[in-house]
Amino acid sequence: MEYGRAMSDPAAAPGWYPDGSGHQRYWDGAAWTEHHAPMTPLQSVPAAPSNGLAIAAMILGIIGFLLTPIPFFVGWFLGGIPDILAIVFGIIGVNAANRLGGAGRVPAILGIVLGGLGFLSIFVGAGSIW
Repeated sequence: MEYGRAMSDPAAAPGWYPDGSGHQRYWDGAAWTEHHAPMTPLQSVPAAPSNGLAIAAMILGIIGFLLTPIPFFVGWFLGGIPDILAIVFGIIGVNAANRLGGAGRVPAILGIVLGGLGFLSIFVGAGSIW
């Protein structure tokens, strides 16, 4: 509400309003007071940094870890590729987390661990003919 409109609107709530000169003036609900204040700049809240590769690493790690044990070599294809991608994306995600102040470090590490466990399980027989 601006300085001129508050005077014409008797139901205006009391508060500080721009007076058109780069300052604010206080409306007490019935009349303008002699109190003036400088305009306060609007402050924006910075968006929290995100780390999409870390999230992708975690999701791929979970998928690979769960699919790798499927027998008859199906798990090697369905789980092996996500395992490898989880490790790669996790390493990139950890590096990005270091630049972003730690954002996404835990999902990236979780992706590396699950992807690594899934991939290493292939060498002990997971996904082969049982």
